[in-house]
Amino acid sequence: MGRMSRRGAAGLLVGLLASTAALSGCGSESADGSVTLRFVWWGNEDRAKVTRAAVEEFQKRNPDIKVETEYSGYDAYFQKLSTQVAGGAGPDLLQLDRGTIGEYAGRNVLADLGEYVGKTLKVDKIPANLLEGGKVDGKQHAVAAGATTQMLIFDPTHFEAVGAKVPTAPGEKWTWTEFADAMTKVGAAGQVSGTTDFGWAIDWFEVWLHQRDKSLYTPDGKLGFSAEELTEYWEMIGKMRPGKGVSPAEVTTKMDGSVQNSGMVTKQAASEIGYDSGVTGYFSAYGPSLKVAPLPSDAAESGMAAMPPVSFAVGQRSKHKDAAVKLLDFLVNDPEAGKLLGASRGVPPNEEVRAQVCSSAEGGSKAVCDYEVAQKDKIGPAFGAWPTGSSAIKRDFQRTYDDVIFNRVSVADAAKRVIQDAEKSLGS
Repeated sequence: MGRMSRRGAAGLLVGLLASTAALSGCGSESADGSVTLRFVWWGNEDRAKVTRAAVEEFQKRNPDIKVETEYSGYDAYFQKLSTQVAGGAGPDLLQLDRGTIGEYAGRNVLADLGEYVGKTLKVDKIPANLLEGGKVDGKQHAVAAGATTQMLIFDPTHFEAVGAKVPTAPGEKWTWTEFADAMTKVGAAGQVSGTTDFGWAIDWFEVWLHQRDKSLYTPDGKLGFSAEELTEYWEMIGKMRPGKGVSPAEVTTKMDGSVQNSGMVTKQAASEIGYDSGVTGYFSAYGPSLKVAPLPSDAAESGMAAMPPVSFAVGQRSKHKDAAVKLLDFLVNDPEAGKLLGASRGVPPNEEVRAQVCSSAEGGSKAVCDYEVAQKDKIGPAFGAWPTGSSAIKRDFQRTYDDVIFNRVSVADAAKRVIQDAEKSLGS
C-alpha cells in the first residue's frame, strides 16, 4: 500500500474523474475483426490466479475476444485507475466497491447496463438485494461479483492454548465483552495480539451501528451517526490495546484490507475481522488450519449482512461494450466460471451457481460456504448503498484513526473531526 495520504488519494479520485468528458474509447479492434478488452481488479495473488483461469476459459469459448488483465492492491488500484480514466485509457471491465460505484457513476464513467439486462446480461438468479448495490439513481451501473458477509477469521491454536472460547457452531454467539476477554487472554500469552485492531475500517463501525439500529448514512445520503457514538466505539477498542487484545499502532497503521498487509497473515495477531470473501486469500497466505466465527454483538441483531463484496462495471467510453458485458455475464452466471472462481469474491452471486460451487467446494471456498450456511439466520439484508463522497470519508476515517492510535489526538476530538470532514465530503 502506498503511503499517499488518504485525503490526498480521495482528492486525486475526484479531481481526475472530473476530467472524463474528453475520454477516448477503451479496448481495441484488429484487422481480423477480433477485439481486445482490458479487465482490471484489485486483490491478492489467490484472486488473480482464479480470475485469470476464468478469463482463459472465456477466451476459449470466444476466440474473437481477447482479454488483457491487470490487478494490484486496493489503493494502488484506484490511483492507477483514476489516472487511466482521466487520460482516456480506462478499462472496458472494472471492479468497484460500495464506496466507489457512486463516485464513478456520478461522473459518467460507467455504462448503464439496463439495456443489456435480461438479454446478454442475465440477472434473474441474482438476489435483488445484491443487484441494488450496483444501482445509482435507479440505473444498474454495476453487478455484484459475489456475495459476502462479515466474519472473524482466527487461528484456533492460539485460542485453545489459553482456553479462550470462540463460537463457531450454528446458533452460537458472543458479546463484545466476551470477545474482548478472549482477545486479551491470547494477547497476555505474549506470542501475538488477540486480533488486529479493527478501529481503522469504517466497515466494522457500520456493523456496530446496525447492532444498535443505527446506520452510517441515512436514506437521503446524510450521516447517520454522532461523534459520541464513534467515541464510544473507539474507546471500547482502545481498552483492549494495553493488554495486547488488539494489535499495536505500528501494525495497525499498515492495514488496508489486503491479505499482504494483514497483521494476522504476518503472524502478529491471532485473528482478524474481515469479509468472508477474503477467506480463500487467508487460507492461501496463512494456512488451512484457520476457522471462521461470527462477529460479537450485545443485541439480538448481529449487524452482519449479505453484501456484494465487489462489483463489476463496464466503462462508459468502451468501444466494445457488448463484448465487455458478455465477459461480465460469463463471470457472474456461468457454472464453469463459478467453479474456477470459487469463493475468491465471496460465494457466487448467481444462486444456482452458488449451490453447485458449494456442493463440491474444498479448502477456503468450503470454509466460506460452511460459514454462510451456519450463520444464515444471523445474516440480514444488505446495507444501503453508500452515497457520493463516501470514498473520501472512508479514507479520512482511517487517517484520523492513525492519529488516535499514535496518541496525536484524543478519541473525542478525533470523532468530532470525522464528523466535520464527513459532512464536507457529503456536501461536495
